[in-house]
Amino acid sequence: MKKVCFFHIPGIESFHGYSIDSLDPAPYFPQWNPATLFQKLTEAKSIDQMYRERDRCYMRFLQDFVDKFQDADIILLAMHNPVHPEVLWNQLQKPIKVMGFIDDPYSTYTRGIPYLWAFDGAFYISPGYSEQVLFKEALKQWGCEQTYWWPLVWPGSNATSQTGLWPLAAARDEFQRRGDAFFHDRDLDVIYVGGGYASKMDRLAQLKQRFGERLVIHGNWSYGGYVGILRGLRGKPAIWGRVFPISSEQRAALYYRTKIGLNMHLSEVPAETGNMRMYEIPAHGMMQLCDKAAMNAHEQIFEPGKEAVFYDSTADAIEKIEYYLAHDQEREQIARAGFARMHRDYDGESGFKKLLDWAAGLPRKRDLQRQGAAMTEVHR
Repeated sequence: MKKVCFFHIPGIESFHGYSIDSLDPAPYFPQWNPATLFQKLTEAKSIDQMYRERDRCYMRFLQDFVDKFQDADIILLAMHNPVHPEVLWNQLQKPIKVMGFIDDPYSTYTRGIPYLWAFDGAFYISPGYSEQVLFKEALKQWGCEQTYWWPLVWPGSNATSQTGLWPLAAARDEFQRRGDAFFHDRDLDVIYVGGGYASKMDRLAQLKQRFGERLVIHGNWSYGGYVGILRGLRGKPAIWGRVFPISSEQRAALYYRTKIGLNMHLSEVPAETGNMRMYEIPAHGMMQLCDKAAMNAHEQIFEPGKEAVFYDSTADAIEKIEYYLAHDQEREQIARAGFARMHRDYDGESGFKKLLDWAAGLPRKRDLQRQGAAMTEVHR
């Protein structure tokens, strides 16, 4: 059984030959509110300052982390890395270390690149990065040759065993239970479930203005869900109504009733792709309508026009929503193909095992450097 540290998923005692655990840093900093905790533990500048100043709480966390995982086989740090790279390099030499790039391109230079030198490899969830370079090639430019694309089908947050670890698998059971009705017995037109980020507000406001109650919006939005209204009071495009958060169970129930799942990423120009919605939408039998990525990287995940529909602009999204709501047979055909592709190629359990297997087989950067130095010495 290989011992794995993976931030930030539930601990699993036995997963296909891996024992998975973590260490939550939050209890080490009781003096911080959630916003301060997030800022301090996600930005390289703050991590480095606490390390250099030997912050008492932070050093206690580091010591406990080293004690717990110095004999691990693999350390995967995703979402953000709270461990100073000098500690990873000097005190955690045995484990193979892999860094996860997830909130990119926004976090690349604050949570990613400053740490990358201390890792043996990296995984990324977005094939696209910018109009100039794909993510895999960008990582090579930053000095990381050993890379892996992990489709972001995230384990359930409350799972305590393999049962319930992969919530999207429940949609397969729902399809088996309902048969063809799973795709065509749907009474809601369009849905968006996600955060109310400023970069998305103008787009969502335009869509809501056009489709009204036919577009259902849910999410954990700021100001108690009234941020869309407050924008209107400031003269910006508004969403006139409160947006309510919903549970995972409520979200799944709505997804099963909806024809088109709307997806959009943070960047307002084509850049990243492959967020969690990209897999949740087709997994639940909806036709996915998604924004395009830089360098057409979205095509690496789903085939345009056959497994998902992609749009260039909000106006294009409106036009395509209207078209596919009027052409049920075409919409259903795409939804079926997206559902099949999702559950065939992006199954959460098998995808996670493949990631762990890849990480377990990586050579350590330290060993590669020693081999390179030895070869250089031989050829002198």
